Amino acid sequence: MKRTTHIIRLAIMFVTALLMTTEVKAQKPEELLAKANTLYNESAYDSAAVIYESIINKGYSSATLYYNLGNTYYKLRNYPLAIYYYEKSLKLDPKNEDTKHNIEIAKVFISDKIESVPEFFVKTWLKNISNTFSIGTWSIITLVVFGILLICLFFYFTTRTRIVKKSMFFASLLMIILTISSFCISTKKYNYIKSHNEGIIITPTITVKSSPSSTSVDLFVLHEGSKVKILDTTDNWDKIKIANGSVGWLPSSTIIRY
Repeated sequence: MKRTTHIIRLAIMFVTALLMTTEVKAQKPEELLAKANTLYNESAYDSAAVIYESIINKGYSSATLYYNLGNTYYKLRNYPLAIYYYEKSLKLDPKNEDTKHNIEIAKVFISDKIESVPEFFVKTWLKNISNTFSIGTWSIITLVVFGILLICLFFYFTTRTRIVKKSMFFASLLMIILTISSFCISTKKYNYIKSHNEGIIITPTITVKSSPSSTSVDLFVLHEGSKVKILDTTDNWDKIKIANGSVGWLPSSTIIRY
């Protein structure tokens, strides 16, 4: 019954998408976003989802856009896609508490309850520092600190006063450390946002294999909505790792990456 309802809902969304295609193509992203928000507020979730998706297909992305689409799929009771778009939103805005909260709510409706392996405190500390600012802010910080470094070096090489020269030397060392640190954080955040090594299971039930082959040993079972980290890909199979540390292989078609 649940599967039949899901198929009917997908069919309705497909028909709605066909009817709205011509109108959607003619509008600007800002107009489409406003219209999608209005449809969402009017509880026309199928139509809102179609328009939000059309904005993404035009090449636009933002934490708010993904968050709104996540909320839309949540209202449609499509919890795997809701989690998928919440995770995409959180990737761009990792400090958003509303998104984190909504992910936890959506997880209540999926079958797998996977306990996470405790993270090493240093890794957690570094992650928290990185998530303090967005990638744009970290880039600006890098440029500002590098500018200060150049000023310090200028005074170090031009001044003849011993105290000033000594102060500029240590200030330059500090600015070098800060410049390298902020640059590394910016680069890592950029690479993380551009990477697609995480995903959500979209197949109702799938058995994880010991190797990239349908005849290999069965390891454990996952259900739609579960989050995985993708470690490797070969011959349309993905090597995945889940939150409790378990590793195995799944067909690439069973995962939607972000």
